[in-house]
Amino acid sequence: MAKNYAYIRISDARKQHSKGQRHCISQYASKHGLFIYKWYEYQLSGASTNKAQRGLIELIERLAPGDRVLVNDIERLGRDSISDIMEVTTRIINAGAEIHFCLTGDTLTPSHKNDVGQFFIQIGRAFAAQDFSKQRSLKAKAAAVRRKASNLPAGRAKGAIIKSRLDERENQILFWLSQDVFKSEIARRLNCSPTALIKWLDRRDELICQASTNGVYENGLSIGEIKRRLKGVKIE
Repeated sequence: MAKNYAYIRISDARKQHSKGQRHCISQYASKHGLFIYKWYEYQLSGASTNKAQRGLIELIERLAPGDRVLVNDIERLGRDSISDIMEVTTRIINAGAEIHFCLTGDTLTPSHKNDVGQFFIQIGRAFAAQDFSKQRSLKAKAAAVRRKASNLPAGRAKGAIIKSRLDERENQILFWLSQDVFKSEIARRLNCSPTALIKWLDRRDELICQASTNGVYENGLSIGEIKRRLKGVKIE
């Protein structure tokens, strides 16, 4: 029977980074009906780096055809270079397992090893979507710092934090944007108006600002989790 493994890698000792990745992976697994057979979690810093590398090797050696490896994003699979990431992804799919990038929703399967073009397209898609998400979050956090320095509120009041049906399509929306799909076309695909999509994107940035200002933001959090956390704090 195929098994699902989750791999978490953090670059420092801040536990919240680990929690952010765990939440993203758990949410993805729940949405796709996947039970996590085993979690691998490692910290990359100093002597811990070798332990993390050994843990990843151990995971790869346990893989059997049909298994799945769930990671927050493609950067979790390597630290120093793209070549490291390429080597790890190749070893995983050569073992007959799939790689699921939970933040962006992309998947690499063993079938990609027989089509070099598609393999690199999928890798490129994962990198592009991850970079787009990161850059948008960085811009939102920078805006939060500027607003705080000017003694301005980070966004709307706490009571305005409500669920949107677009929240569940966040990864898909960010991926389409990273591929330069027009907002009007994205809105058409989502069966909503372009105005509604633009308002949702603006509100998402506002909430990232609020979460950053209030110390509850971390990379990899979904908009749904950001809303949940903000409801539990006093908005500055």
